[in-house]
Amino acid sequence: MKIKKRNLIIILISLIGIISYVSYKEQSNLLMIFSKAKIEWILGTLLLMVVYWGLESFILHLVTAKLHPRQKFKSTVQTTMIGQFFNCITPFSSGGQPMQALHMVKTGVPFGIASSCLLTKFIVYQVVLTLYSLVVLYFKLEEFSQTVSGFTYMVWFGFAVNTAVVLGLLSIGYFKNGTVKWTCKVIDGLGKLGWVKDVERKKHYIRKEFDSFYKSFKWMKQNKEMILAMMICSVIQLTVYFLVPYFILRAFNLNGSVISIISAQAFVLMISSFIPLPGAAGGAEVSFFTFFRLFFPPNLLNVSILIWRMITFYLTICVGMCFTFWKKDERPVRERLKNKTKKA
Repeated sequence: MKIKKRNLIIILISLIGIISYVSYKEQSNLLMIFSKAKIEWILGTLLLMVVYWGLESFILHLVTAKLHPRQKFKSTVQTTMIGQFFNCITPFSSGGQPMQALHMVKTGVPFGIASSCLLTKFIVYQVVLTLYSLVVLYFKLEEFSQTVSGFTYMVWFGFAVNTAVVLGLLSIGYFKNGTVKWTCKVIDGLGKLGWVKDVERKKHYIRKEFDSFYKSFKWMKQNKEMILAMMICSVIQLTVYFLVPYFILRAFNLNGSVISIISAQAFVLMISSFIPLPGAAGGAEVSFFTFFRLFFPPNLLNVSILIWRMITFYLTICVGMCFTFWKKDERPVRERLKNKTKKA
């Protein structure tokens, strides 16, 4: 996948915009605010991101090592960070999985296995995220709706989108033939309206993708213990990510309910997940501002947004870029051994 200049420009504009905005708002106070931040808590946020990436790698490695025992963990780590990088620079995080599949194939994982591993992880993540969001909505929406009324509709919309994805995946897993038939009818209808070109090709692609999902579901049913382990790790992973704002709060010697802050970050994720820009540019910052003004005083809120965005988004791009463009021999192991044998 080529990196589109448009996406990089959007990210750059977003970065310049947030730095300029915070600098303008705080002016001479900016350096003083940063100097008062407790370095151990800031370093803690960096550690949280490392743990988050590590859990992401571990979850993917659980399923990959099951289907491809020769897979090395360091290779899975690189695959993970490549996915993180392309998720950040593409709308709706759409570029991560294709590039991860490509890297896995280059390092010796058969394409069918690579696809199954990534699909399985995607399904588990979506289910866990939806259940996590449901729990947060049940216990915390009323508390936040009293002070953030305008955004509750967006939270529900974000939750509805994630729920629709999960229901769609489950329908493929349990009612594949009916789902394929219904989807093809929709494509036919869109084709008659002129909204979809090359209808037969689209339907062939849909059938192929649904077959892959269905096979992954069948395999998941046969490996329930491993899927449960992946789900538990995913819950921990999301919690670690949601804790980043709490560590930023503590860095400025402020206190707040850990549960409320985790819930607020979950709401931010629900809203920003359907922003059609790389990294949900703009939407992520606005939603963070809206929810976390309940915890940060006005003189620290803008700086907190900058720190949060730098750590959770721009740092991920930088680290992911290092893994993506790290030059090494990515030929499959069998091919390298064959070449060594010929030389000998």
